[in-house]
Amino acid sequence: MLSYVGMERYLNLHDMTAVADFMESVIDFLPEKDRKPYQQLIDQVHAGEHVPRERLAEAAKNIGAVTWSARRALEHFIATVGAELEWEAMLEQARPATALLLKRLRRSGNTSTLDETLKITDAQYAIGPDQEVEISMLRDEVRYHIWESHHEALGPMIEETQVELEAIKKRLKRLREQAAKSDAATRNRLLDTLDRFEDKLYYGGELIPLESLDEEIRLDAEESEGARGDE
Repeated sequence: MLSYVGMERYLNLHDMTAVADFMESVIDFLPEKDRKPYQQLIDQVHAGEHVPRERLAEAAKNIGAVTWSARRALEHFIATVGAELEWEAMLEQARPATALLLKRLRRSGNTSTLDETLKITDAQYAIGPDQEVEISMLRDEVRYHIWESHHEALGPMIEETQVELEAIKKRLKRLREQAAKSDAATRNRLLDTLDRFEDKLYYGGELIPLESLDEEIRLDAEESEGARGDE
């Protein structure tokens, strides 16, 4: 079972630059008319101006939530019918040596997608630090172009993921209400688990089964109950 306790967070909300960079990385998923308030905060942080941490964290959570459905839809598209689009675009834009290395890794690993290719054991040793940065930056650019050219076709998929997100939000609200009724130790433990779940959800763009969250919450409650019994 997936455990959230002790799990490294996707985004450090105390790192103002990292938070601004995250917002900048997803802002293109918003309609242009909705970008201004987020872009203003991003510009302020990059200019070294003071922005209250709580305000920036709230904005990051908001933009993570409102772009989640689009990001999930794009991820699913690229993992399926759009995988070859991503692969061809990466080879076209990468430096010749990097493109050749990717081809060799794909052939040796007998993989079908860029994701699969980058996860094989040989890739971990063959891809140098400079190439790793190059691939990461190119991939963000390629995915943005795929989004630009296919986002209208992703409409039905986005609607489906919006339904998923609403169900997740309702469950999170119910669990927070449950935590609020618990004793202090249990409440703090449950809220920490929920915060880590939201970190992976809104910032990491992940879809984590609600069943896993429910089970984690149940175990947290049982461990807290056991700790009180040992006192």
